[in-house]
Amino acid sequence: MQKVYTSCNTGSGALFFLAGLGAGTALAVLLAPRSGAATRRLISRKVEEGEDWMKEKAAEAQDYVSSQGERLGDRIKDVAEVIGRS
Repeated sequence: MQKVYTSCNTGSGALFFLAGLGAGTALAVLLAPRSGAATRRLISRKVEEGEDWMKEKAAEAQDYVSSQGERLGDRIKDVAEVIGRS
Protein backbone atom coordinates (compact mmCIF):
# COMPACT_ATOMS: atom_id res chain seq x y z
CA MET A 1 0.00 0.00 0.00
CA GLN A 2 1.38 3.38 -1.00
CA LYS A 3 1.25 6.31 1.38
CA VAL A 4 0.47 9.69 -0.12
CA TYR A 5 1.51 12.81 1.75
CA THR A 6 -0.01 16.12 0.82
CA SER A 7 0.58 19.55 2.18
CA CYS A 8 -1.66 22.58 2.12
CA ASN A 9 0.30 25.75 2.79
CA THR A 10 -2.62 28.10 2.39
CA GLY A 11 -2.38 29.33 5.97
CA SER A 12 1.32 30.11 5.89
CA GLY A 13 0.98 31.76 2.48
CA ALA A 14 -1.79 33.99 3.79
CA LEU A 15 0.29 34.87 6.83
CA PHE A 16 3.27 35.86 4.69
CA PHE A 17 1.02 37.85 2.38
CA LEU A 18 -0.52 39.77 5.26
CA ALA A 19 2.89 40.40 6.82
CA GLY A 20 4.17 41.72 3.49
CA LEU A 21 1.08 43.83 3.05
CA GLY A 22 1.55 45.36 6.48
CA ALA A 23 5.26 46.00 5.95
CA GLY A 24 4.63 47.53 2.54
CA THR A 25 1.91 49.76 3.88
CA ALA A 26 4.10 50.91 6.77
CA LEU A 27 6.97 51.72 4.41
CA ALA A 28 4.64 53.54 2.06
CA VAL A 29 3.34 55.70 4.89
CA LEU A 30 6.81 56.47 6.20
CA LEU A 31 8.71 57.00 2.98
CA ALA A 32 6.28 58.12 0.30
CA PRO A 33 6.11 61.83 -0.46
CA ARG A 34 2.32 61.76 -0.67
CA SER A 35 -0.34 63.81 0.99
CA GLY A 36 -2.45 62.28 3.72
CA ALA A 37 -5.39 61.80 1.36
CA ALA A 38 -3.23 60.09 -1.27
CA THR A 39 -1.70 57.84 1.37
CA ARG A 40 -5.15 56.87 2.66
CA ARG A 41 -6.27 56.04 -0.87
CA LEU A 42 -3.16 53.89 -1.34
CA ILE A 43 -3.77 52.05 1.91
CA SER A 44 -7.43 51.55 1.01
CA ARG A 45 -6.51 50.14 -2.39
CA LYS A 46 -3.96 47.76 -0.87
CA VAL A 47 -6.48 46.54 1.70
CA GLU A 48 -9.02 45.89 -1.08
CA GLU A 49 -6.38 43.97 -3.06
CA GLY A 50 -5.62 41.90 0.03
CA GLU A 51 -9.30 41.21 0.55
CA ASP A 52 -9.70 40.05 -3.07
CA TRP A 53 -6.63 37.83 -2.73
CA MET A 54 -7.97 36.25 0.48
CA LYS A 55 -11.38 35.61 -1.12
CA GLU A 56 -9.68 33.95 -4.10
CA LYS A 57 -7.55 31.74 -1.85
CA ALA A 58 -10.59 30.81 0.26
CA ALA A 59 -12.49 29.77 -2.88
CA GLU A 60 -9.50 27.70 -4.04
CA ALA A 61 -9.30 26.02 -0.63
CA GLN A 62 -13.03 25.27 -0.72
CA ASP A 63 -12.72 23.70 -4.17
CA TYR A 64 -9.74 21.64 -3.02
CA VAL A 65 -11.53 20.33 0.07
CA SER A 66 -14.62 19.53 -1.96
CA SER A 67 -12.69 17.59 -4.58
CA GLN A 68 -10.73 15.69 -1.92
CA GLY A 69 -14.02 14.80 -0.21
CA GLU A 70 -15.40 13.45 -3.47
CA ARG A 71 -12.21 11.42 -4.03
CA LEU A 72 -12.42 9.99 -0.53
CA GLY A 73 -16.07 9.08 -1.04
CA ASP A 74 -15.22 7.27 -4.27
CA ARG A 75 -12.40 5.36 -2.58
CA ILE A 76 -14.70 4.33 0.28
CA LYS A 77 -17.26 3.01 -2.22
CA ASP A 78 -14.51 1.04 -4.01
CA VAL A 79 -13.34 -0.50 -0.74
CA ALA A 80 -16.92 -1.32 0.26
CA GLU A 81 -17.44 -3.11 -3.07
CA VAL A 82 -14.26 -5.15 -2.61
CA ILE A 83 -15.28 -6.09 0.93
CA GLY A 84 -18.78 -6.96 -0.24
CA ARG A 85 -17.40 -9.37 -2.82
CA SER A 86 -15.33 -11.18 -0.19
